[in-house]
Amino acid sequence: MVAEQIDAPDPETLVSEAKAAFRDGAVLSVQARCEVEYDGRTAGYLGPGDRLLVAKPDGTFLVHQPTGHKPVNWMPGGGTVSARESDGEAVLLARRTNPTERVEVRILDAHGLTRFDATDGATYEESGTEAEMHEYIEQNPEVLEDGLRIVEHERESKYGFIDFFARDESGTPVVVEVKRIQATLNHFDQLQRYVSLYDEGEASPHGGGVTAGENEEVRGMLVAPDASERVRRALRDEGLEFAELAEFDTDARGATEAKLTDF
Repeated sequence: MVAEQIDAPDPETLVSEAKAAFRDGAVLSVQARCEVEYDGRTAGYLGPGDRLLVAKPDGTFLVHQPTGHKPVNWMPGGGTVSARESDGEAVLLARRTNPTERVEVRILDAHGLTRFDATDGATYEESGTEAEMHEYIEQNPEVLEDGLRIVEHERESKYGFIDFFARDESGTPVVVEVKRIQATLNHFDQLQRYVSLYDEGEASPHGGGVTAGENEEVRGMLVAPDASERVRRALRDEGLEFAELAEFDTDARGATEAKLTDF
């Protein structure tokens, strides 16, 4: 890894350094006051302002404003980025042919330039996925409720796969739907449909399987890191429950108990 920084480069230096970075497959970032023109599926213009420009070896080009995580203009990888002087100013041009579009940045005042000869062969590995959440709950059902016992995981039904069928400490059946993101009304509807299957004695596409007994009360529990007041109200109105489980340890160490909402 090699990084080189130049403060306040003049247009000639900026263009020369940019061309060298593009040629050598380095990452180039420029801090500058600039204006931006886009031409492609639509046309657009962004007036003068202080921005961060990033050009990557695969042709990706990003224009970032001082706030927000998304670029205000960008070009995805697969194209080219070039540099030139025009009327005494440095210009960076990103373009591609399928579809035909271009982002042209005219640099009015360059504050700094960084060349980063970077290598990175690592693969991003996400933890805390919904599958891991399922595994954790299956191994530690008590985090949802003391005495809860998992009977079956991922029972197929005509409405999809029911995450868990369980029984509580008193033997009452519990239908558990798990979400890794904030619970929505769609998730509430999904839980309600699954509970209705057990109410009707049809927990699989062909009936049978794990079902609640005749005239047996069925509980429904939605598990997620959070839920809006609207979702909580919908659950409450239908006699369903919400268990907040934001953090969990896939190695079953340092368990964090879910917060079961008592409506």
